[in-house]
Amino acid sequence: MIATTADRASQIAPQTVLADRFISTKVAGLTLFFPAVWVAEIVRFDRSQILNLPFYDPLMVGIVNHNGLITPLLATAKLLQVSDLLTLPERLMVVKLNQSAEQLSNIGFIVDRAIATTTRIELPPSLFEPPYTSADMVLLNLGLIPTNLWKPR
Repeated sequence: MIATTADRASQIAPQTVLADRFISTKVAGLTLFFPAVWVAEIVRFDRSQILNLPFYDPLMVGIVNHNGLITPLLATAKLLQVSDLLTLPERLMVVKLNQSAEQLSNIGFIVDRAIATTTRIELPPSLFEPPYTSADMVLLNLGLIPTNLWKPR
């Protein structure tokens, strides 16, 4: 069977479209964008499900068991330096990353709320150049995560 141009386009289009999409979230007044290809799911956890890790970096809120995997949770507001306080609500919204996020795979980022999806065209071009910020917007990138995060103190 010979594939037509339309067939090939329909096979390629979803990956291309996903690569140009971003999930927007709110974190203490900032809009944080996650590349859509990095996002595995957006889930809610009860605060009681979190196992604290007191001897790790304060950015590490703790871990949860989700779908048979241990998922570390990061205090995104502290990471972005928009809040020093770590008061967790009863229900947490978490953006969990997938294998495409490389060393951030299976990590959960605590956000205040998920807003929508957007395309690269709708975002300011400066958001895609270091330091990956523009006004009150931040693009999640691998450089945001401290290298010593996973080492006990």
